[in-house]
Amino acid sequence: FFSIMSESRNEVYIDLIAGWASGAISIFCSQPIDTVLTRIQARPTNNVIINKTGCAVSTAKSLVESQGMLALWRGSSPMIGAIPFQNPLMMAGYGYGKRWCEKHEPDDVLLGVFIGGCTGGVAQSFLMSPVEVSSVPFIFLTR
Repeated sequence: FFSIMSESRNEVYIDLIAGWASGAISIFCSQPIDTVLTRIQARPTNNVIINKTGCAVSTAKSLVESQGMLALWRGSSPMIGAIPFQNPLMMAGYGYGKRWCEKHEPDDVLLGVFIGGCTGGVAQSFLMSPVEVSSVPFIFLTR
């Protein structure tokens, strides 16, 4: 473990920085979609009419009309606070797992991707599960 870390310290730093940057961009771009879908999912099912009030476009439109454009990013604060930690954990875990596998099983590329993905996913899941749960109430706040 430690020999791999010392050999690839620069790669780990690159993974951490790339993870942070990609996470910040992904939250900025995807939070409106998350806000709209969370609002649709939270509606009582007997009140959702798919053709009219259950569609994502009409939900986004009514949210913007009633609360302004910034309402689409409501609930993003916990995510933005966690992203500097989540994506670097995921990217560093993925990079570590992939490099470990390349060192021990150099001919099996798919195994490296699998182990890297599992390592990164497990590393970030313990941080992000509570953050995801804490962001939902903010989505339903009104101004």
